[in-house]
Amino acid sequence: MSGKTDASFLKDAFIQEGVSPIPGVVIAACTVGDDYDNPRNRVGVRRGGVWLGFDVSGEAVLSVDATEEGQAYVLGESGTVVRFDWKAPETGAELKASRRLFKNPSVEELGPLRRLRVLGGDVLCAGSLGQVYVLDDEVFTALPQLTIDDADVTIEDLAGHGRDDFSVVTSEGHLARFDGTRWHRVALPLESGFNSLCALKDGYAVCGGEGAVLVSEGSSWRVIRPLDTERDYWGIATFQDHVYVAHLGGIDRVVGDALEPVAIEDSDSLRFTVLRGARDGVWSFADRTVGWIHDDRWHTLVAEPPSE
Repeated sequence: MSGKTDASFLKDAFIQEGVSPIPGVVIAACTVGDDYDNPRNRVGVRRGGVWLGFDVSGEAVLSVDATEEGQAYVLGESGTVVRFDWKAPETGAELKASRRLFKNPSVEELGPLRRLRVLGGDVLCAGSLGQVYVLDDEVFTALPQLTIDDADVTIEDLAGHGRDDFSVVTSEGHLARFDGTRWHRVALPLESGFNSLCALKDGYAVCGGEGAVLVSEGSSWRVIRPLDTERDYWGIATFQDHVYVAHLGGIDRVVGDALEPVAIEDSDSLRFTVLRGARDGVWSFADRTVGWIHDDRWHTLVAEPPSE
């Protein structure tokens, strides 16, 4: 298989989000350049040290997820979902030819989307006014819109087990669970704007601004002592019962009720925001940095100079 090097694939690109569906494979959704009136994007699959990719234009891509079986989904802020086969193609042309585009007509009226996740085989998209859609084959089905105290909320992330059992966090500081019929607001011991959550064996972990990290064990929550209340956490993920959170300058690990920094060589030249759990560890994606944590050790996979 031939493809682009890291330097050529990431030229002028900014990784918005990534995922590793199986060991040895990385999928990244990137914006290219800074023309916000005519957004350009690049989507790539890294296998064997090279990238296969294709370009997408018209709306900025924000989120990506994939199944182990070979389907990947990229979400644009205006509601378009691009589905493609990450597993079979051996060339960039084959990867591009596998694309299918699905447009959600409701997004233009309600507002942009922010996150896509494949949960229990269901493809869910969530957005800036509490809206959640399920992509069934080629049709978007709207779930009940989330409001808190009759006010609109912005869903930042979602995790769970499928369309009938998942939870979301909002930038206003709320956690809510959907049971297949209705929303249930979850009481939390801390108020903060939340950015990300991940599912644990028996609960969830969430993170956000001002050093906020919370871990649940059943119905009870632990507030993890912050290393720095000025530190905002943007990503959270778990592997082998360890929970990791990412801030712009590095990654911290939950140890008991406290946080400890993960040792990362040359961290000043790297960037960190998005964390995704995988079969072989926790993966990190930000700007032009791709790395992963395995056995509590950081490994840099891609480290192009950060965007200015």
